[in-house]
Amino acid sequence: MRRPGLLLIALSLVAIVVWWPLLLGPVARGGVVLVSVYSSALSGSNAVAAVTPEPRVSESSVDLAGVRSRVTWFAPGAGERHPAMLIVNGATPLGNDDAETRRICDALARAGYLVMLPELGFLKEARLERAAPAQVDAAFATMLQRGDADPDRSGAFGFSVGGGILFAAAGRSDSALAGARYLGALGAYFDIDTYLASVVTGTQRRHGALEPWTPDPEARLKLPLGAAMALADEADRRAVGDAIRSSGGPLAVEAPATLGLEARALWAALAETDYERALARLAALPTGLRDTFSTLSPRTRWADVRVPVYWLHDEGDRFEPVSEAETAAVAPRPAATRLQLTRLLSHAAALGPEARQQGADFWVRELAGLLGFAVEVLRSAG
Repeated sequence: MRRPGLLLIALSLVAIVVWWPLLLGPVARGGVVLVSVYSSALSGSNAVAAVTPEPRVSESSVDLAGVRSRVTWFAPGAGERHPAMLIVNGATPLGNDDAETRRICDALARAGYLVMLPELGFLKEARLERAAPAQVDAAFATMLQRGDADPDRSGAFGFSVGGGILFAAAGRSDSALAGARYLGALGAYFDIDTYLASVVTGTQRRHGALEPWTPDPEARLKLPLGAAMALADEADRRAVGDAIRSSGGPLAVEAPATLGLEARALWAALAETDYERALARLAALPTGLRDTFSTLSPRTRWADVRVPVYWLHDEGDRFEPVSEAETAAVAPRPAATRLQLTRLLSHAAALGPEARQQGADFWVRELAGLLGFAVEVLRSAG
């Protein structure tokens, strides 16, 4: 069977090698990133490995807002000072060993970027934790302290839930991320309330109307479980968490009588099957949970995010509904928000099985869109 994607990658590689000296940095770098990611995803072999210096990968342990965290660094194989990029992972139990995340970090380093990948416990364990934005912001500040990082050409990019946490961190009043040249995300969320309501009811609001949305079973389990981990009482956390794990996500209408007030209120919201009622129940949660959800929601301080935002979202995403991205794209704030929808990606992975079967026109259209998006992001880096 013909692989039009591989042919396009080969032609792109030739163009990069021949025209590299004549191209503006962002165009060449964007090409390197795409060719590196998609050649390795399609064939298992990195097509730019022969013409780009091998990244220098190292590990360290750093303090991030009082939490000791593993950090993996991907430094370009040549040069002494680089634009730097913080990568915030999604809720993967593999943490920094997630293959998809390491693929993009390697590609960025080959394109000349110093990459910091912190392993954040709340993401690895899929917990909704109020302190999460502070840890992400501390990671960005730590990255800028490296001698080979250029603070004037640095930004951050988040994947999945990590993208939402990144945007929430950028809206903090004392955020180091306020000094970033750009922020970006692949498949993030905008509001914990609407995200949770979509996951538990299988519904999203797009263009003013409700429509069915089918969450992936992993999202159906992990997001309600993450919400349960935000409960203040340990016994309640355990009881609600066990019920969610045993069912794969859905809860019975009636909450156990042994639960405390906060846990019963959350249970009622997570058991709801109607989108609007779920939102109303989430809005009426006790103060502690409400504060946590508000802190973790980019929507809360979106108007305080004063740097360009680049949001890439899979049109058929079953982990975060595309409505989250579309709502953020039109929400007012001082800087520009660019939303790029694509069918090539599969949530936060380079591509899904359906994309592999598409013809040349699909690949040309989708890769051209991704290249334009990548060039804009990298141009923002200066």
